[in-house]
Amino acid sequence: MAEKNNSLEKALTVLDLFQLHRRITLTFAAQETGFSPAAVSRIMNSLENTGYVYRDRTDGGFYLADKVYLLGRSTNLKRQLINVIDEPISKLCRRTGFSVTVSIREKTHSVTALRKDPKRGLFLTANVSDSISLNCSAGGKILTAFATEPDKLIEEINYVAFTRKTITDKEEFRQHIAVVRAERLAFDMEEITEGLVCTAVPVLSRDGTAICSISVSGFKDRMIRELYGTIPKLRDTAKECGQLITGE
Repeated sequence: MAEKNNSLEKALTVLDLFQLHRRITLTFAAQETGFSPAAVSRIMNSLENTGYVYRDRTDGGFYLADKVYLLGRSTNLKRQLINVIDEPISKLCRRTGFSVTVSIREKTHSVTALRKDPKRGLFLTANVSDSISLNCSAGGKILTAFATEPDKLIEEINYVAFTRKTITDKEEFRQHIAVVRAERLAFDMEEITEGLVCTAVPVLSRDGTAICSISVSGFKDRMIRELYGTIPKLRDTAKECGQLITGE
């Protein structure tokens, strides 16, 4: 018989509370689990130190951190996204006539999870070239702005450039991300490829962090011409995808 790890089991019991509750307090966790307040405090401190939860210093509650979502992303999130948001992504592609990309974050990179192209259809991507530094794309900017600790992430990014328009200055990028977060909208104005323009929005988890980004891209002249008609469709799709993923 395998030896039990009581500390691990207790920590998982506490994490299970987040299945039904977005915010957990120490008192509530102790009441629900039957663990002592001291034990719950130790568990929460450990979960916070390892990046699985974070404590909101304003309301004193604990929330799931994006590390939990990253664990899922490293296993089968790409396939889950295909199953869950296939229809709205396909619909957005048909409505706009542009390529639509869904990206997730892996450390300091934006990784293409799936892409819908008007001519090629919906497909998974596994090409290394579909992983790029967060500073280079509209999707990467969204994933940075809506990370649990965006300031820390900004410090860790390797600021590579694909074109002369790519933002490579850390402080300029930090200011740019503040605007992205406020507007819930990001742009890539020929920052990866000359002549290609992209706009992206977040799909948010219950705690307000980005599960993924959804972006629409196309050649500059047409994208700029149709941009402000495209953005509302993009936002509507992100909202629909968020509801499908979180079940809300």
